[in-house]
Amino acid sequence: MKMLTSAKATFIALAALALAGCSSYSEIARWNSAVKVNDGETPMATFLTQNFSYQLLWCIPICSGVPWSKEQGGGDCMDDYRVRFFTDLATVDGNLKSLNYALDRVGSRRIAHVITSQDDSSAWSLFLLNRHEVRTSCLILPPNPPAAKAKQ
Repeated sequence: MKMLTSAKATFIALAALALAGCSSYSEIARWNSAVKVNDGETPMATFLTQNFSYQLLWCIPICSGVPWSKEQGGGDCMDDYRVRFFTDLATVDGNLKSLNYALDRVGSRRIAHVITSQDDSSAWSLFLLNRHEVRTSCLILPPNPPAAKAKQ
């Protein structure tokens, strides 16, 4: 009986970790872009973060990815299995926390073309489990705007 209980607990823990999978992903990509924004300004980097959470019956949090931050020991890229159980950290606020951390890392506070989306899916789980995904991406601009062009 005791072994059966241990086996159940082990199975539940392994299933939760497998379900969480890659629960959080963030990156800063530094590149020289040919794309111009804001009347000819060249972005210095792109930013992307995705965070997932899983809920039972659409309301009971099972596990969630942890937003990218200094406290989490993030480098230039985090593709990680950092999971918190019984919480829902996949929120727009969590993604903005990751964005603020990315801006600190590159030394700029200017962004353009921010896109945030949320997606819920439950079809793959027979409607018992819901996967909530929050994605945020943007272009990071240089810290100082270019000097205004003289009017002719």
